[in-house]
Amino acid sequence: MSVGYLARSFDLINVGDLDLIVQARALCSRLVVGVYSDDLAERVSGRRPIVPLSERMALVGHVRGVDEVVVHDVVDLDGDPIVFVEAGQAGDVGGEPAGLVVLNARRRTESVVLRDALASEPGEAVA
Repeated sequence: MSVGYLARSFDLINVGDLDLIVQARALCSRLVVGVYSDDLAERVSGRRPIVPLSERMALVGHVRGVDEVVVHDVVDLDGDPIVFVEAGQAGDVGGEPAGLVVLNARRRTESVVLRDALASEPGEAVA
C-alpha cells in the first residue's frame, strides 16, 4: 500500500487544488492531505488565510479521494510516503521521503482576483 502526501494552504480552494488532489490520488492507494496552519500559510504567502483552518480542513476532508486530513506545520508520517508538490513549490514534510512527485494543476484560477473582490475597497489587500 502506497501512501501519498500533498500539502497546501487550500485557502479559497479552487479547481487547481482539486486537480492536484485528483492527480495525487491516482498515484497512491491512500492519500493524506496536509492543510497549512495559519502561521505557515502566512509565512509562505505573506498574508493570513481568509478561510479559517478548521473550515479549510473540513472542505478538503469532503473531497473525493482524500483519506485523511492533517494540519501541515510539522508532519511526521510513518513509513516512506510519496510526497506530491506542485511545480514551482518546495515541499517539506520532514525527513527524507521515498519519492517526490511534481504535479501540475491542469486548470488555473487566480485566487488573488477573488481576494481583491473580497476587499472592502478596490485595490485594498485582504488580510
